Amino acid sequence: MSDRFDLEQQILDCWKITDDIKLLSDQDAVGSDYKSLVTVYEYKFEKLWQIFENMAHTRQFSNIEKVSESVANQG
Repeated sequence: MSDRFDLEQQILDCWKITDDIKLLSDQDAVGSDYKSLVTVYEYKFEKLWQIFENMAHTRQFSNIEKVSESVANQG
């Protein structure tokens, strides 16, 4: 079962796309390199969506308001 840490990690992993695009650009990558990157990130975003759906299905977001209130009260 996935949890919020898995979700956070996958979001951060997907966020790396901008770094990867810059890397390819700096290395004068060719079109096929970019196509490969697209394929990799399609898999990463698919995994992210699966984690999100799993968490939604298991109602792991039901306490979000309580967590937000708790964090706000600490600050």
